Amino acid sequence: MALSLETAVAYVPHATRPCHFEPDIAEFNEGVLAPYGMRFDTSFAAGGSNATFLELAEGVLRAAPGPLPGPDLLIVAYALPDPHAPEKTLAAHLGHVLGDRSMSFAVSEQGLGAPFTALRIAGAYLRSGRCHSAAVVVVEQTTYPYPEPFVQDGDLVDSAVLLVLGAAGGWELAGLASAGPGRDLAVLLDEPPGLPEGSDPGERLVVTGSWAEAADTGPAGPKAHQAPPGSYCTGVWLEFARHHAEWGAAYRTVVLGDTDPRTGISHVATFTRREAVTGGERR
Repeated sequence: MALSLETAVAYVPHATRPCHFEPDIAEFNEGVLAPYGMRFDTSFAAGGSNATFLELAEGVLRAAPGPLPGPDLLIVAYALPDPHAPEKTLAAHLGHVLGDRSMSFAVSEQGLGAPFTALRIAGAYLRSGRCHSAAVVVVEQTTYPYPEPFVQDGDLVDSAVLLVLGAAGGWELAGLASAGPGRDLAVLLDEPPGLPEGSDPGERLVVTGSWAEAADTGPAGPKAHQAPPGSYCTGVWLEFARHHAEWGAAYRTVVLGDTDPRTGISHVATFTRREAVTGGERR
């Protein structure tokens, strides 16, 4: 058995709140920044949305189309930190919100590979028998009390994605791979992990993030879709959450891929429509 996508939710709020840091949070940030010669300066955050991971995560849960069952495993994935609430243990809090039955932790320091790593971990837990369902919450907040040119110059926006995986979803997680730096994402996309043997390229959709070059596909090859700019690690996942239902009516396989502009490392995830699996074998 493999994990399959049961629910996917994209959440991009547009609200802002005043910039405010409690004294202990300001002191924490100052201590983190000082060794790098950086200064805590709220003027950089004054014009931002000042959302927190907690607000984004709770917002994406509220945006779910119906009640969410408590998963066996809950993973929070993020690439950029949250300086507003470093004292919050978000994964444990979300586990409590979802019924207090989840093993929970966070994946960070992976760049935009964090959601891919979270899915790889979830698959390992499934194979070991330690879970039969999982939820991955990807969060990205974009307001910082110090210069962060990658975010500020890139016009990144707050966003969150919820992926609920279990045994009854329509898209089966068929494979994951990472490579680089130095290995072209196109190589991974050309022979994605978990691709069903003998599959028709015309029934495959390649989804790339805004950081990757657009997929080079010929008229008889896979179709291509690129995420718009505005996010770092949530890009391809926002698109998958928004369009997975309509894509299920048009494609047998969806391949998500992106290249981290900071490290040059590429990541790919392959999802196969479950109707393409019969008698334990793929068509």
